[in-house]
Amino acid sequence: METLIEEPIRREQSLRYQLSFRPFLRYLNAQRQAAGSGSMARLYTYLIEQFEPVATLTSQSLDALPADTLSNYFQLATTAVLPLADSSQSVPYAFGLPMPLRLFHHSPALERLISQFPQLLVTPPVHDDPASKQRFLYRLILEKCYDVSMPYSPGLSFRFQQEVSGLTKYYQLDVNVSFVEPYATGELPPLQPAWIEFARGSAPLPAQVEPLPLEEFTFEGFSFFRVEDVTESESIQQLRDVFVHLTSATEPESYTHFETALRNLCGQPGLEIGLLPLPKVNGQPVVLPDNHERSVFLRFSGLRMDDCDELMTQTMVSELSCNPCPHLVTDLSALPQPAYQLLASKGFRSFLLYPIVVGGEMLGVLEMGSRQPNAFDETMLGHIERVLPLIQELIRYQLQQFQDRLETYIRTKFTSLQPAVEWKFYETAWAEISQPTTDPAHTSPLPIRFPQVYPFYGAVDIRNSSAERQKAIRQDLLNQLSLIEEILYQVRQPAVGDRHNKLMLSSYQWQTHLTNGLTPDQEQSITLFFQDEVAPYLQRLQTEQPALTAAINQYFAQIDPKTGFVNQALSAYEQTMDRLNNVVNNYINQEEKELQALFPHYFERYRTDGTEYSIYAGQSIAPGTSFPETVRQQLYQWQLKSMVDMARLTHQLRPELPLPLQTTQLILAHTQAVDISFRRDERRFDVEGSYSIRYEVLKKRIDKVNIRNTNERLTQPDTIALVYTYSDEIAEYLPFIAELQRQGKLKPGLDYVDLEPVQGVATLKALRVAIQYPD
Repeated sequence: METLIEEPIRREQSLRYQLSFRPFLRYLNAQRQAAGSGSMARLYTYLIEQFEPVATLTSQSLDALPADTLSNYFQLATTAVLPLADSSQSVPYAFGLPMPLRLFHHSPALERLISQFPQLLVTPPVHDDPASKQRFLYRLILEKCYDVSMPYSPGLSFRFQQEVSGLTKYYQLDVNVSFVEPYATGELPPLQPAWIEFARGSAPLPAQVEPLPLEEFTFEGFSFFRVEDVTESESIQQLRDVFVHLTSATEPESYTHFETALRNLCGQPGLEIGLLPLPKVNGQPVVLPDNHERSVFLRFSGLRMDDCDELMTQTMVSELSCNPCPHLVTDLSALPQPAYQLLASKGFRSFLLYPIVVGGEMLGVLEMGSRQPNAFDETMLGHIERVLPLIQELIRYQLQQFQDRLETYIRTKFTSLQPAVEWKFYETAWAEISQPTTDPAHTSPLPIRFPQVYPFYGAVDIRNSSAERQKAIRQDLLNQLSLIEEILYQVRQPAVGDRHNKLMLSSYQWQTHLTNGLTPDQEQSITLFFQDEVAPYLQRLQTEQPALTAAINQYFAQIDPKTGFVNQALSAYEQTMDRLNNVVNNYINQEEKELQALFPHYFERYRTDGTEYSIYAGQSIAPGTSFPETVRQQLYQWQLKSMVDMARLTHQLRPELPLPLQTTQLILAHTQAVDISFRRDERRFDVEGSYSIRYEVLKKRIDKVNIRNTNERLTQPDTIALVYTYSDEIAEYLPFIAELQRQGKLKPGLDYVDLEPVQGVATLKALRVAIQYPD
């Protein structure tokens, strides 16, 4: 037995593991049967012959075998477990039992890794989750012992981190238990439904339910352990996390996390990083005050912001825009320019200036400074290019923050949001600036509010849009894999060697993954598979096997050069979504102009997968204009008429669409007035007061509500759904529904239904009416 790791991952005291080759032999027999005939079948036959003698041995007999003998068997098993590895010597792996950890065979690469980091697998894992480990053991036992179908999962993964010279490196330990089978040491405990729900992640294990007695099971077989350096993917994920938390974290926190993650990704301790957005005012780039602290050059050269006037900035941006490639200086001390000499005097030897350009427009620059000569090479640039979209998004966010601040200032001082409410902003601004600053009442901004306004809410959604998008992506990937397989089947053997077999097997494995759905990590992996493995191999085949040139050219002709993917299905989906949303939005834009002429009101539109709108109208928005009851009735009538019109427009468009997607129509009937106030932090109007907030809650939750005691969604194609709480609310709409039915725009009949409760409202109801389309 190997003693490579002195104190491994903490032992689970109640679990019993026994070494056995029986599960592995069953795996080999299954693989041989699936392989049919050919080289792989012969390989599995040979392995079966080698392992059959030891598969009958008990755990005690196997423990009595010499360590070298066991190691030789596991080295032989490597050919089945790592068939795609370029070299088993380069992969840190081991065979053994997980808890307590016993290694019977390990690769030289793992020994080198543990020699470099003796505490790597001893320290507790990052984000250790005992419930996940317990859930995994439940799945294993339920599937093997109770024949309960479970989501596929080959094993557990643990992540560890090591601090190295100011950098953080991340390693992932994958524990594959494909060759481990549990069995009950006594009578099999009766199956509890709660165990299944817990194992599938649907619900926690209830306190009143006896847990699955893990101590009454024995796990026989062996595990395959693999350690992988995941610093790159972890650093990229941390960069993604920066954007996820942009609105919740402070700007200095976000910037520090960005620098740390990028430094870890590049693998250079002491790397100085600067990210400088270059906003524009009236089309000309300007210098932000924060740039002095953010810029590597300004921070260490000793230059002041006053030395970098706008003309200098505009000149620099113009020069970089003409040549937007990365500017590398491998040895600052060898260059005579004064600016470079200033950095060299501070100990810097290498400098990188990377313009961030999108669509021909320079958004900013990324700076990197190192005290080592020749610190930046193609590998470093490759790391930056991989995360360039994330860097672009961070700069976009900073530019948007600047634009928001600028517009907020202008809006606060000079103008307003919409003409209908402009007067209120002028009134409030004058009230604030006209008061003496010593006035105690001037300690906070004055509220901007409109009391007693009537809300009108509607939504046109595209049915099953999210599911259709995922379906399109999956179809494109499957089509691309099919194209690859068609080419690979035409390749002459044996000239292509192991790489051909590896691509064939990888293509098959990816098709299997796509059947179950892709995780974000797998999406990144399949991208690399197409870019780094398939494309170079096909390009090589064009030279080595000219007979395949036409097929390979046809493959590349179907690939989007921007994404590297086949995108016919996704393009059809996006075209469909765009056409449906365009026809709806164009209609609303035109109608909104006419509604403003009817009565001044505040209008908001939200772009989701479809379109939502909110209208607030009332006397307080237009004090100088009479707001009679007839105006409110006209707005109710418009809501119904507009829904019919938009449904007819999208229905008429359907035969021309690449995908036959349909829209649903929804109205929230709320006839009571609400109060709205302007939230300066979010720069938008929001309802206030407990009763008004109830209306806002309903808006956010009714789009996916079901009919009570059913799984049927309220919103359905070819209908208009009106949600209400009290009968007098829906009564306002009934005369206009009847009028549209007389006109033949709505079908006869009214479908009244009760809805499932939503937060704060238990008696929610709805009326559904079918739309009549022209012949």
